[in-house]
Amino acid sequence: MSDTGRRDSKSGKVFGGKADKKTKSPIAKKEPAKTAAESTAAYEAKQREAAAKKDSADSTARYEAKRKAAADAAARPNLAVDGEFGPATVTALQKFLAVTQDGAFGYDTAYALQNYLGGIAVDGDFGVDSITRLQEHLGVTADGVMGPQAVSALQERLNAGSL
Repeated sequence: MSDTGRRDSKSGKVFGGKADKKTKSPIAKKEPAKTAAESTAAYEAKQREAAAKKDSADSTARYEAKRKAAADAAARPNLAVDGEFGPATVTALQKFLAVTQDGAFGYDTAYALQNYLGGIAVDGDFGVDSITRLQEHLGVTADGVMGPQAVSALQERLNAGSL
């Protein structure tokens, strides 16, 4: 083998030997050392930049929290707490349960409410057991009759955005 290495017959490239050793110097240019004052100033600048980013992120988070709170408040119903289980109360309940909002308490609404309450059969038939469970959940007298006390408690919860 010659000192120029071996040549590939197809590409014509030379491998090994002196031809491969034509590389640039691996020595990187060195920056001059910084003084203590320059290092401190650079450190403080980085700290100020980090604090500004944090303040900006905090400000954005506060804005988003306020925006979400306002949107949540606007999305809440403004039901009259009158103890009447009418279409407005049913529609607000349906919206909370994320079912079709038609103001009629039917199978889908009953099924979703039973599923939400838990501890009862989920069958879409909202009978005495389901009403009693709802009353327990609302913290009113659990007598199995959906009267004005239970409906008013339901309306108050829905107005607050909870159940």
